[in-house]
Amino acid sequence: MRHFISFFLLAAVTVVLPTVEAGGKDIELTLRKRRAFDPPDKKVDYQEEKLTRVWSPKQSAVIVCDMWDTHHCYNAVKRVEEMAPRMNEVLEKCRSMGMTIVHAPSSCMDAYKNHPARKRAKDAPTAKNLPKDIGVWCHMIPSEEKGKYPIDQKDGGCDSDPADQAKHKEALIKMGRNPGSPWKSQIAVLKMHDQDVISDSGVEIWNVLESRGINNVILLGVHTNMCVLGRPFGLRQMAKNGKNVVLMRDMTYDVQPEGVAVRKPLQGHRADHRAHRKIRLPDDHIRPDHRRQGVQVQGGPELTRLLVATSVRL
Repeated sequence: MRHFISFFLLAAVTVVLPTVEAGGKDIELTLRKRRAFDPPDKKVDYQEEKLTRVWSPKQSAVIVCDMWDTHHCYNAVKRVEEMAPRMNEVLEKCRSMGMTIVHAPSSCMDAYKNHPARKRAKDAPTAKNLPKDIGVWCHMIPSEEKGKYPIDQKDGGCDSDPADQAKHKEALIKMGRNPGSPWKSQIAVLKMHDQDVISDSGVEIWNVLESRGINNVILLGVHTNMCVLGRPFGLRQMAKNGKNVVLMRDMTYDVQPEGVAVRKPLQGHRADHRAHRKIRLPDDHIRPDHRRQGVQVQGGPELTRLLVATSVRL
């Protein structure tokens, strides 16, 4: 049987985010490196060792992916509404520490055309190392080619009850929204500060990161197995182009395909987590309750590069 090796770092300790002057203190992460493989007996699929990493807030950014004001799928709307209050607390804390906050509600830039944070993204100087394909969706990286995911979201994904979905569609039409793509802005619960960045462009966001010397990127938002992975500013693009990218796993969720009522959402997310470990993608797994005190941060770069995770308590 063919064996393969990849690297995963999973948190061994809880890190308390201190109240300090912006950018004034680094964050020390104690991590466990996981070497994944296919054992003959199928009983063990990784080996671990501990190590420490330090991140500077000034060299770190948080990208908020597609936390829209509404969605074509009713259940997606409910998930976003539930996550948003806690997510705003996380963003406020990260901002106070000196991290750059990037709001990336795709296809909603018209709503922010006069916002200082939108102008900041457009005015960022062109990076000398601008990746040639950073402006497009990334559907796959080499490590995925032979892999198979347990959740097939090719239909666009919507796990709503048919009756609820029908009512939601009617409500969108009454609002004058396109039921297929009704989003117009980011959900208002997530506060946008003038010092932030607003962009849905991989090119603009890369330029901002490079102009500020940012190498560490935290991604959060929805949905993990679609936009968070594939957007021009998503996990795949950040990972393959050399950023230390992580996924905040309490602040994300997998989209479920239509007719998936037999699988509970958390079970689906766990199944995708196991598949990512096999396929050697940035790892993700949502905890049962993202409203708890501990906020889990997990994910990583591409292939045999290090995947980073930590537990952060606000």
